[in-house]
Amino acid sequence: MSHYLRENFFMTTSGNFRTQALTNVILEVGADRVLYSVDYPFEDMVEAKDWFDQASISDPDRMKIAHGNAQKLFHL
Repeated sequence: MSHYLRENFFMTTSGNFRTQALTNVILEVGADRVLYSVDYPFEDMVEAKDWFDQASISDPDRMKIAHGNAQKLFHL
């Protein structure tokens, strides 16, 4: 993926609660470009939370994806 896209593109977990897909995205664009999200009311928030909490990713990546990246992106 080009540098331009990596600097201007973010992905979300919405609609895709598969750990392998999340791992592939992290490997391709980096954990700094992934945001946790749920497409409520079309997806179950408890199911999404349970999946994300148990996904086989590192704790630093989990913190970035869960809230750190959004805080940085939106200047919160």
